[in-house]
Amino acid sequence: MPEWPESCSKLFSSLPCRVMETLIRASNGRHGDPLNKLLGIPSRFCGKLFIVKDLSTRASWVILAIVVLAGLGARVGWGLRQASDDAAIDRLPDQREYLLLGQHLANHDGLWFSDPRFEQTVLAYRTPGYPILIWLCDAQVQIVRIAQAVLDAASIVAIYLLARRWLHPIAALVAAGFVAVNPYMIFFSGLILSETLFTAMMLWGMVLLVESGGPWPVEKPKRWMWLGGGLLLALSVLVRPGAIGLPVVLGAGAALVGDRSPRGHWPMPVMATMILLTAIVLFPWAARNRLELNDWIWTSTNDGITRYDGFNPNATGASDQRFVQWMPWLSDMSETARSRYLANLADHWIADHPLAALQLAVVKIGRTWSPVPLSESYGTRALYWYAGLIFGGMMDALIVVGLLWGKLPRAVKRFLLLPALYFTVSAALSVGSLRYLLPAQGSMAILAAAAMELWLRRRTVVTVTTDGIYAGESGSAV
Repeated sequence: MPEWPESCSKLFSSLPCRVMETLIRASNGRHGDPLNKLLGIPSRFCGKLFIVKDLSTRASWVILAIVVLAGLGARVGWGLRQASDDAAIDRLPDQREYLLLGQHLANHDGLWFSDPRFEQTVLAYRTPGYPILIWLCDAQVQIVRIAQAVLDAASIVAIYLLARRWLHPIAALVAAGFVAVNPYMIFFSGLILSETLFTAMMLWGMVLLVESGGPWPVEKPKRWMWLGGGLLLALSVLVRPGAIGLPVVLGAGAALVGDRSPRGHWPMPVMATMILLTAIVLFPWAARNRLELNDWIWTSTNDGITRYDGFNPNATGASDQRFVQWMPWLSDMSETARSRYLANLADHWIADHPLAALQLAVVKIGRTWSPVPLSESYGTRALYWYAGLIFGGMMDALIVVGLLWGKLPRAVKRFLLLPALYFTVSAALSVGSLRYLLPAQGSMAILAAAAMELWLRRRTVVTVTTDGIYAGESGSAV
């Protein structure tokens, strides 16, 4: 992590920092003052002393705690404001399916639900990761929302831990702040959907991979940390099966940004290790499906219908599964046969209409990267639309600046961009929605903070002396 300089920028010109300045002046020289200890400002000054170095260790954690608590409060408040009746849950069919799965697990009835579209009981339509969270929350909607608020707050901490390795501590706090106020992350934390849980697991997997220093480090604790990061990413596939390739992608990316510390003996290459961890995690689920459905289903039987949803004669790039109403023979198939059948139909359509498929892929990418909601349910609400436009437009601009001119190493930029690239390709191959890019918004916040760091480098330095705070000569504050 970069050291704080012996000076501070003119961030003191902002209102929060003016308050900080006043507090520092008030506590200056008072030995044992609680505020003095909190901010890490010694009570005895010997000549010129710079507060920023202390701020980087103590006050930065205090500020982070404030950011996290603010983000947590916003998410809890939003979640508790949402209705929990059947109409609210049924607004998004995915919510009803997940809630039914969690209720059945809570009642010790197994992992299944009845799909009214096919008048069948389906056993492997959803992976068990997210239903397990609902089960742990006793299948109570409001408890699930509170749990997701806590998970999303943990994602704020994860972003700070990642960002502080490569950015100035102020910029790392800015990255955490971006995640704390992200309107989409706040919004989805109040829905019974898997995005919040998956995002937290992915980000903490990235933290463990990076904090370990790279693959197979010599120190045993760091080696377990690296394997734990890979294992957490592998477990996230049980929450979001479309991320089955992400452990390999992020494992390889983290290896390129690792430090140069000595390595132990590599039992196997990085990508092979991630593939093995993913296979170990998915095997019990696949074996269960083999016993229940007489077929090795490693992800879910939702794959086929999702693929046809994205590539069919009436596809628009958005999710629209009304085609099942026009295909009544689907009810005569088992869920595994139906998944394979629809996947084959999608593949044949792509082969027969390659140009249309390419055009659809472009539309899906545009929908995925849209700064505003486009769905019929939420895209027409002015509050959601303008909040998304303002925040999303600002973030997109900062991300571009951070990528092009940010001082992050190229390998780090690529690593932080990998989730966005992965989910963009995934959306192009299925359906497009900004919902599917949500897990990547955390790592992209670090790129946006890298753009803000450029501004910090141009500010005037500020020093602290026995007489108070003074502006020093203009220069880099980072």
